[in-house]
Amino acid sequence: MFLYDSLAGSSSLSTIQVSRQHPLGLAGVRLAAEALALDMSERYQLACEWLDEEETELLFRGAGVQGTLTLDEDTLQLDVRLGLLLLPMRNVLEQEILDYVAHHLPCPTST
Repeated sequence: MFLYDSLAGSSSLSTIQVSRQHPLGLAGVRLAAEALALDMSERYQLACEWLDEEETELLFRGAGVQGTLTLDEDTLQLDVRLGLLLLPMRNVLEQEILDYVAHHLPCPTST
């Protein structure tokens, strides 16, 4: 059995994680996530879909990127995985994601 995972050591390089607290409650953050998904679809050509009936996990994917936005009562977690061609732009993309979240979702603190 071959146990070596060639991506295990590089996963932190290809993943951008953002966690934020929010004051919206679950229903409010769902509405914000719906608006975010529509904007991401139009602006970045990303396909978005809810993964669960409770609408607490939103999957998005596009050329060279995929990820999830996970919601709960007072926090949201954004996990973005970059493809090989986007890795050289990771720092720029991470800053754009942080700016986007700061401007589009009311998140008073970061964790």
